[in-house]
Amino acid sequence: MKDKILGIFKKLVVWGLLPIAFLSFLFVMGEQFEVGRLSAVAGCKDCPDLGICLREKGYLATDPFYPDLTRRYLGAFARAIGGDLGASYYEKPVKPAKPVAAKTEENGDKDIVDATSK
Repeated sequence: MKDKILGIFKKLVVWGLLPIAFLSFLFVMGEQFEVGRLSAVAGCKDCPDLGICLREKGYLATDPFYPDLTRRYLGAFARAIGGDLGASYYEKPVKPAKPVAAKTEENGDKDIVDATSK
């Protein structure tokens, strides 16, 4: 009787708790990848071109966000589980940068005069 209970307990640990612990470990790793990505997005919010800034930090500007498959799948797994648990991974859409007018000899100081006269 004691051997049967011990055998059931071992099967419960092997087939029940270890997979849950492994999935929890993968979720924590994915969350760390997401924290890194969101901190890179926050660090690039003042840059005129978000895509170039994020690429310099090792991320993509749009979904799937990661250039390699490991971080891509773990990040997606963490976003899916975290979203079900109530976390928000929403980012405000970034407005594209305004084109800067090239200064020439003809309009060099005209822009400054127009801006100060208003």
